[in-house]
Amino acid sequence: MARASNPRDQKEAQILRAAEKLLAARGLHGTRMEDIARAAKLPRPNLYYYFSSKRQIYRRIITQLRTEWVRAFEQIAPDREPAEAIRDYIRVKIEYSKRHPVASKVFAKEVIRGSDMLTREENESIRSLTEEKCAVLRQWMDEGKMDRMDPRHFFFLVWGATQYYADFEQQIRSILGVRRLTAVHFEDGVDTVAGIVLKGCGLKP
Repeated sequence: MARASNPRDQKEAQILRAAEKLLAARGLHGTRMEDIARAAKLPRPNLYYYFSSKRQIYRRIITQLRTEWVRAFEQIAPDREPAEAIRDYIRVKIEYSKRHPVASKVFAKEVIRGSDMLTREENESIRSLTEEKCAVLRQWMDEGKMDRMDPRHFFFLVWGATQYYADFEQQIRSILGVRRLTAVHFEDGVDTVAGIVLKGCGLKP
């Protein structure tokens, strides 16, 4: 989430952080406004001063997450070298999982639910942007800069690998035998995922 700049923004950010944890654990239907107020350490009437319903809170969270998802795509640009662009894209995605693991879980649940909290136009813009970035990969393929493949499945693979570091953080910690993931663990993740993906694209890591 972006850093709040004034008292109202700060209070809204406090509410959204509290709501994220509840929504990630319980989902929209299992979360009540009184639960959010309690988690945010606010009287329930005060909560309604900032948000009229839990759906409005949920919608705000999903919209912010969508913005971050779109911003990461900026790394895939036709004037960049494929290996550098793909590695940076993977890094940005894993960095987001590192900084916002709870928010990432909320977004994953929304996708599983069918993204019904996003408007038809917003869902269409995501599809169009993905196709635009697929076109960049096709251009690199046509120029002989990377091996041919279905670019849509390329993105499915990258999304799954990078999202895993947020959605299954507990499993990763358990397997690594650590209480929390450090910057070194995430850097190892970037190196490993990027190395495998780049080699699969016929690129040098």
